[in-house]
Amino acid sequence: RRGIPVGVVGEGGQVARVFADEGDCVRQGQVLGSVDRSVQIQQAAALEAQIGVARADLQLAQNELARALQLVERGFISKADVDRKTATRDSARARVNVANAQLSEIRARNARLDIGAPVSGYVLERNVEPGQTVSAGSSILFRLAQDGQMELQAQLSENDLALVSVGVPATVTPVGTDRQFNGSIWQIAPMISAQSRQGIARISLPFDKALRPGGFASVEIKAGA
Repeated sequence: RRGIPVGVVGEGGQVARVFADEGDCVRQGQVLGSVDRSVQIQQAAALEAQIGVARADLQLAQNELARALQLVERGFISKADVDRKTATRDSARARVNVANAQLSEIRARNARLDIGAPVSGYVLERNVEPGQTVSAGSSILFRLAQDGQMELQAQLSENDLALVSVGVPATVTPVGTDRQFNGSIWQIAPMISAQSRQGIARISLPFDKALRPGGFASVEIKAGA
């Protein structure tokens, strides 16, 4: 009913692992595949080290300012010296904040290297393998049926389309099987094909692996007498 394409959200790279395959049911946020992030991990470690250095500088600047404030009351140093130490303390604090922001950014980028399911659903296609290089411009890696919802698109003549309405029950029999599935019309196409003089009634169906997207089926629509 709703096909959801899933691609690369972050900068991409070489796919390290793939965790989902066609026919799997996945939940929203579940990781379908992951991109190698060895370089990004080292970048994050370097930023963490920079934060440590910046915090040490901030602590030193804070201690010097505190000593200066004690001395200025006794007249040993000038107010200008205190102002300079205050500015040094504020600069050190700003460097800590910048380093923290940069670390948060790279962590967010690393999290986007996971290819996650945007919705819960049923995996219809998998077009990625470990070792494959992907990027933001790559083709669709996975396709999901949102919430596993299926539908039959029944082509009806113009006259028959006028006899049905939303909510009318229908029985669907897929080609190649005797199983029947009960559904109902959830949407009627607002347009008629000028070539075939037919329109489409969309019949919602419960999830079942016997219902294969792209397949054909016959349908009995119980509309009136």
